[in-house]
Amino acid sequence: MSEITIRQLVPDDFAIMREIRLEALQLHPEAYSSAYEDWVKFSEADWRAKLNAPVFAAFDGERPVGLIGLWPQAGARTAHRAIVVMVYVKSEMRGQGIAQKLMQVVEAYARDNGFTQLELSVLAENKTAWQLYLREGYTEFGRRPNWISLNGEMFDEVMMLRSVAENA
Repeated sequence: MSEITIRQLVPDDFAIMREIRLEALQLHPEAYSSAYEDWVKFSEADWRAKLNAPVFAAFDGERPVGLIGLWPQAGARTAHRAIVVMVYVKSEMRGQGIAQKLMQVVEAYARDNGFTQLELSVLAENKTAWQLYLREGYTEFGRRPNWISLNGEMFDEVMMLRSVAENA
């Protein structure tokens, strides 16, 4: 393993995002409310458009190994908030602090761009991700029962938030 670097993707990096996102959804369907079957249908233009919002990838040398995105809220009353999405690190790269680094990059980006609150959701059964978010300072503020159905089984969504205000 070489040094892990993280950088924000631009629309011309759509293939990197597509590769990592589709892998995450295909290999770990139980970890996401989005479905591989929906995302695999996206055109190149769709993937490029998704990179209009901040998306960051972690690289082991030149190889993409992780992904995280941020969906800024744009309303006059909600522009202080952004939603953390698509958190993923390739299985063979887990346990090396990459997810934590991705979270820290997104938090710095949010703070630098005037956001004061980050939100995310995690499926209740995804204990590994849930523990990461708790370690990163997120707290649970609600649940949605039966949020997704996967292979006939229902999964609850846990909603979490974290203040990233300078004085928090």
